[in-house]
Amino acid sequence: MSHEISRFRGRRTALIALAVTLLAASSASGAGFMAFQAGGFAPWDGDAGPTLALQLLGSSATARARFGGEFEYRRFDSTLIGVREVEVESYVIRAMWQQHFRPDAAVTPYLGLGLGMSINVVDDDKVDRVRGRNTLDSTHAGIDGIFLLGVEAKLPGADYMSVYAEGRIGFGYLFIDREDTSSVTGENVGGGSGSLGLRFRF
Repeated sequence: MSHEISRFRGRRTALIALAVTLLAASSASGAGFMAFQAGGFAPWDGDAGPTLALQLLGSSATARARFGGEFEYRRFDSTLIGVREVEVESYVIRAMWQQHFRPDAAVTPYLGLGLGMSINVVDDDKVDRVRGRNTLDSTHAGIDGIFLLGVEAKLPGADYMSVYAEGRIGFGYLFIDREDTSSVTGENVGGGSGSLGLRFRF
């Protein structure tokens, strides 16, 4: 029961952080952009899983530079403290910057950077079983950063709506508070992802 309560608290904290981030991102001098994307995430060490992201960006007057916030959910398997294929659910909140090279064209390439924090819910029961003792809790904080490349295409007859494809690579570190050694261990949970999305201008 305590493990389920811990997972619930991790998800609740992530949702509160999402609301704060999206509200902070809503102020901008130019147009606003809201996007949703879905795809796959593959960690550097582990098995791939799904990723979903919700993004809210403001822009400069020319709409070339865009900035704001993003919430991303990932589920994947990774190696943690020597135990392989441990399921991880990451709730990532990050500040985002994008540069769109041809915002008025039908098709435009873009690049971007993101930096933020993550709340990670791990399968602590599996770790405890493999190691034979109470090793860690289920919820841990982390840091996250990404570099992305994408291409966006406006939908014919609907300039306010576009579709896009995006690839990302990034670092991610999960800070595990070890109960068995009373120490903090850093684990690399970075990786790469590819996704498709839908973006609205408002």
